[in-house]
Amino acid sequence: MAEQGTTAAGPKSKRRAVLSREAILKAAMRLCSPEGGGLLTFSRLGRELGADPTAVYRHFRDKDELVLALTDLLIEESLALAARSAPDHRHWRNWLSATAHAIRTVHLARPALAVLCATRTTASPAETKSVEEIIDVLHRAGLPVIEAAECYRTLLDLTLAFVQSSAAFLTLDPEAQAKDDAAWAVKYGLLPADRFPLLHQSSPRLTELFRNDEEVFRLVLETFLDGIALKIERAQRTG
Repeated sequence: MAEQGTTAAGPKSKRRAVLSREAILKAAMRLCSPEGGGLLTFSRLGRELGADPTAVYRHFRDKDELVLALTDLLIEESLALAARSAPDHRHWRNWLSATAHAIRTVHLARPALAVLCATRTTASPAETKSVEEIIDVLHRAGLPVIEAAECYRTLLDLTLAFVQSSAAFLTLDPEAQAKDDAAWAVKYGLLPADRFPLLHQSSPRLTELFRNDEEVFRLVLETFLDGIALKIERAQRTG
């Protein structure tokens, strides 16, 4: 009987220990990873925590509040990764590139969560700090404040749009992914040269890029940063 009592007390003690806001967020992050199945529901969250799913509502009013809190965690992780990758703000191009790639890397580690978070705004201290920091880097590089703010917004939207596109594909079932992959290799790759000469000539490269989202993002980001460099040169010329 004593052994049974100890066993019964175990789960109760565990539930009391794990049902904190921080523990819920950590469990939600695990569920949103590919290893965790990638599906975030309160019922799955309760099972992950070994608790009744309704207990989560004592810390988060609803799923949307939970998603916003998770969005903040992704922002904080992105800032930390970017700081390790390119800590020197004086090299604005390297720093912006590292920041954008950090955002992408952190979000795509949890594709299901990225789909939910990529379009959200929290106005939290972490997000506000990030906005101020990016505008400051662009302003110190030579852009007027308003133009720096415009470039911040464009950079963020570009990065998160790519994040959401890649994340949405990663959440598809393998069969659907295979169909998309085959479309380029088979349909586009076999187009007749006499009718589609440019597509025929470029189809090998397009096929390479079709599911190499990292390389496509790098190309688009570099083109965007080239545009910022021209803006900085123009601002310096006009004083």
